[in-house]
Amino acid sequence: MAHFLTPMHRAWDDVVHTCGNQRLFCSTDCVHTWLQRTGQECGYLMDLGTLWRFASDWYTGRLEPGYTRRDPASATAYFAEVGLHGSFWGLPD
Repeated sequence: MAHFLTPMHRAWDDVVHTCGNQRLFCSTDCVHTWLQRTGQECGYLMDLGTLWRFASDWYTGRLEPGYTRRDPASATAYFAEVGLHGSFWGLPD
């Protein structure tokens, strides 16, 4: 189970915090234990199959000279393409 704490519209406010709180857990119960221990609100829970689809092309080209990150519209389209949904990703439920 993957848990993303920071909604994408806030991701660039503090990218270190955002990336530092994209975590893998053994189960939903483990996520909720961590949330309770840290006092955080639940973000977005994702199964590992969806995480694989998301990550498989998200970083393509990042190590190439001249790489530029996706603009918000392209990122949102990519999120929908890999099966993400909801306001957390800037998409409809």
